[in-house]
Amino acid sequence: MPVEASQLESGIVVIKISGRLAMGSETERLDATVKGLIERDQKQFILDIATLDYLDSSGIGMLVSCLTNVRKAGGELKVVGANARIRRIFSMTGVDSVMPVFNSVAEATA
Repeated sequence: MPVEASQLESGIVVIKISGRLAMGSETERLDATVKGLIERDQKQFILDIATLDYLDSSGIGMLVSCLTNVRKAGGELKVVGANARIRRIFSMTGVDSVMPVFNSVAEATA
């Protein structure tokens, strides 16, 4: 699972996740990326999951963990691009009630 981080002109970091977010090195990579950015005093994040194909319970746990770490640091995390299947998983698990989900990066930054 590739994890690519880039910064918008507004200072918000967009972390693009593609492929699978499942137990193991995939979740660890996302965790390390977010924690590393927080250590560098980054506070505003958008997780772009438009090309994420698969998400298991460990992946959901990691998304919530990232949200918790960002909020503890005084920041904000938004999710964009969730496909219908992942939105359904978010709804069933209640993740959509604690983590804002938007259709696009433009919508999340508006």
